[in-house]
Amino acid sequence: PNSKAKQMCFKYSEYVFREEEPPILLAANVEEIKLVKFDECVRSGEPLVVGGTDAMPKEFPHMAQIGYGESPRISWLCGGSLISERFVLSAAHCTKPNNRGPAKWTRLGDLNTATDSDDAQTVIARIAERYDHPGYDAIKLYNDIALYKLERDVQLNHYLRPICLDVGDRSDKSAIATGWGHTEWGGRGSATLKKVSLNIVSTSSCNDTYASSIGRQLPDGIVGSIMMCAGDEQGKDTCQGDSGGPLQVALSEPYCMFAQIGITSFGRACGSNIPGVYTRVSNYISWIEKIVWP
Repeated sequence: PNSKAKQMCFKYSEYVFREEEPPILLAANVEEIKLVKFDECVRSGEPLVVGGTDAMPKEFPHMAQIGYGESPRISWLCGGSLISERFVLSAAHCTKPNNRGPAKWTRLGDLNTATDSDDAQTVIARIAERYDHPGYDAIKLYNDIALYKLERDVQLNHYLRPICLDVGDRSDKSAIATGWGHTEWGGRGSATLKKVSLNIVSTSSCNDTYASSIGRQLPDGIVGSIMMCAGDEQGKDTCQGDSGGPLQVALSEPYCMFAQIGITSFGRACGSNIPGVYTRVSNYISWIEKIVWP
């Protein structure tokens, strides 16, 4: 489907290139200065190891962190992903986590949260409006998806550009989770952005795993049309990711872009070989488009 999300995906892919003016000697006629394009794509081919490896600068330029409280004491407790100049996608359970007050800040373009000398360009923006999916309720684990509108547009560049959204035309066997390890089920988190490759797990096998939780929180079990599961036999679960952060796959087209297929929703314990459960992004495209690109 040639949706708005798909069109924007191609538009944002142009920010893979950095444009600069050529040295003045080349410009005989000033009217005709053509900007020179530099390819700033970063893709690493090496297989991802157990427990996650450090992400490279500019490899995941859509990564966001969600902050609570007031400066200078902001707590960064959830992840998210930049999907346009103005909006971050996250999980609805991140909008008002236990006794933390609402999501107020987003930190974008960061790589290592402990230093400013990393190859990154960090932007901190205030969240002006929060949209939880109307089907979300805090007791059940369904429709765990939220959009955060920033106070102002962020300036896109090769350090900071939106991720594409999966519109439902993919069937991947594996995907990459990224994050600083902000999870409310423990884990101190990591200063450096990590990436980990996970296998997509079938809904039926995921339901077997979560059978004991099926009750108040999952009255209909894991519903495949709106959720998906991913994990690894070796215990690489989403503890390496962030609650609210993206599960993504590399696209061949447009160039150097990822498509977000899932939002980290919940899991059991870190390092267990139990799959994490993700909100299936493709199911929510029309809801997202109405708010982000009306």
